[in-house]
Amino acid sequence: KYVVFTDPITGAKRYYHQSGPIYGEASAPVRWEDTLAPWLVNELGFIRGDNEPCVFYHPERDLLVITYVDDVMLDGYDEDINWFHNCISGRFDCKDLTYLSAGSSIDYIGMDLIMDSTRIYISMARYIGNMLKLFDMANSKPASTPIDKPIDTDSPALPAAQRRQFMTGLGMLGWLVNTARPDLAYAHSRIAQHAANPTEASWHALMHVMRYCRGAAHWCLSVKLNRDDMDVNKIIGDWQPKHDDWECYSDSDLGGNAEIQNKRRSQNGAIIMRGGAPQYWHSKVSSVAFAHADIGEAHADIASAAAEVYAASNATHEMLHFSYVVEEAGMTFPLPARLLIDNTAAIIFADNSCFKSKLKHIDCRQEWVKTLRDKNIIVPAYVSTNENVADIFTKILSTQTFTYLRDKIMFEYYHM
Repeated sequence: KYVVFTDPITGAKRYYHQSGPIYGEASAPVRWEDTLAPWLVNELGFIRGDNEPCVFYHPERDLLVITYVDDVMLDGYDEDINWFHNCISGRFDCKDLTYLSAGSSIDYIGMDLIMDSTRIYISMARYIGNMLKLFDMANSKPASTPIDKPIDTDSPALPAAQRRQFMTGLGMLGWLVNTARPDLAYAHSRIAQHAANPTEASWHALMHVMRYCRGAAHWCLSVKLNRDDMDVNKIIGDWQPKHDDWECYSDSDLGGNAEIQNKRRSQNGAIIMRGGAPQYWHSKVSSVAFAHADIGEAHADIASAAAEVYAASNATHEMLHFSYVVEEAGMTFPLPARLLIDNTAAIIFADNSCFKSKLKHIDCRQEWVKTLRDKNIIVPAYVSTNENVADIFTKILSTQTFTYLRDKIMFEYYHM
């Protein structure tokens, strides 16, 4: 293998023979895939997830191992964790174990995992601080929301050097969205539509998100260590514990994004929560369900109910996939699951309880419709628009509405 560098003085190309692997190079995941994964399965008896290949579960020990290339996270009893560490240390050159405990924090691939006496947190404040320094935004005036207006598609294109900066900032924003900052998902989705041809307006939108991050750096994902106490006097008859700590929400905005490149497609949003903490979320334009299979691409629609049905379909498929991953990790995802949406017409369609509607253009023979209507898996339920937290993923909101919904899914925590 060879590497090439450009001489900064002469501009000449210089070629070097690579004598060993370079940290972070593209072949690293493949090397670990060919060594660590087979060893965990064949030597230690772990079962690898088919739906999430980074999940390894040992059913006899109830030990969960999650991998990210060569970074490993363990969840289990002390004796099983020590057994695993002894085994892996005999095969690979490993660092010492680091335990998450009250008053401590762990840096796991850029996420700070923190625990106090009552809660666990995932914070991206340190990463955000580094991002703001890189873009000289550390002392910028904070913004109250991640996005406050549409992006002007008629503004001039960015020069080449600024385009590279834009792509760097967009990539960093994407990492925040994909780790622990669901509040940035909608802004990232809108800005990312301009990645092919970034303009001055899209640059200002990116800087606006960073200004929001400046004032909201310490908002985290968080969950209680223990459930709240239960009043035993209310436990009567054949009472069974409920799975009401799982919540799934879906929402859609019909044609709200009038920017040219969006082609009036609807914005879909969904979030799966457990114990008040987001487990999965997305904000994206219609991309899966279509009125007719031959259309072949995402499209606008004439009815808000149809847009909500498409969004519910996307959310249903994501919920099913997420339930498979949860089961592979040795946990349970209760079925049938409730999907909370704020459009009664969409619920009626999912229930198949109305034959005269404006949704007749949707081909009910398609598999996604059948999946949506399978009541053994998904049960649609109504939630008021004011309480539908998925609303934060589909439209530009006022400061008051955005703050209210963000506070329902995130937790402000300052870690010293």
